[in-house]
Amino acid sequence: MIAVKDNRPKLLEAIRMYFFDHPERDLEDLRYRCHETLDDGHGRIDERSYLLTKVPRDFAPAEDWPWIKAIGYSVRVTRHADGTESDEVRYYLSSHYLSGKRFGEAVRGHWGIESMHWVLDVNFREDDSRTRERTMGNNLSWLRRFAVTLLRRHPNNDSLRGKMISCSLNTDYLTEVLPVQ
Repeated sequence: MIAVKDNRPKLLEAIRMYFFDHPERDLEDLRYRCHETLDDGHGRIDERSYLLTKVPRDFAPAEDWPWIKAIGYSVRVTRHADGTESDEVRYYLSSHYLSGKRFGEAVRGHWGIESMHWVLDVNFREDDSRTRERTMGNNLSWLRRFAVTLLRRHPNNDSLRGKMISCSLNTDYLTEVLPVQ
């Protein structure tokens, strides 16, 4: 599963246009699999819809992506407690033509990975790392993920960044975060 983002504008536009053309005809000539979920928590209601279809024969980007078997999208509509509403659409390439439910699970799992990468980049500036030796890079990456896990487990309600700063300024706080056995 790969999320198609703005850094691949032609691919993103091809997928958008493919799905845009079909809703005009109510998806009547498109074989697809779909799934919907409703989540309530954190002061909001999230409605998610997932749709996946096999790669069409005339899909031009398929030449550059020979392993893809399906393309899909997810729509998330969020209703906040204050009455505001927001939505988000994301597009995906998949190496398998999954069931609608499984596609939704894969999308959610992909988002979990993306959010971890975001945390590592923002808080630890992982993308700026100049380590070129493979073993050292892997070890540093593992240490960063381990640090994120320890910081998240600490019961303090401060942000991850706030906990990092507290650890650097206060050794007592640091020993609370580190599991000493």
